[in-house]
Amino acid sequence: MTKHSFIDLGEQLIASLKKAADDNVAEAKNLQDSVNTLSEGITAQVNEYSKLLSDMEKRLHTFGEGVLTAHKKFLNGQAHENPSP
Repeated sequence: MTKHSFIDLGEQLIASLKKAADDNVAEAKNLQDSVNTLSEGITAQVNEYSKLLSDMEKRLHTFGEGVLTAHKKFLNGQAHENPSP
């Protein structure tokens, strides 16, 4: 049986399609790895800022309680712990 030129062209086309698909898979895998690395960095930053925000909220709450306590003492006519000169 003789091999026709269109068979060679078909085989080249098939090989090109397979190579293109393999290249796309490799590129997608690289992109996935990059996105995973980026998401890990973002997660670490979000967790760090969450801790900082939680700490700030606690300090603000403590400060607010102190201000409220001082205000209540003032309203009740009690002496201040640190009176102004």
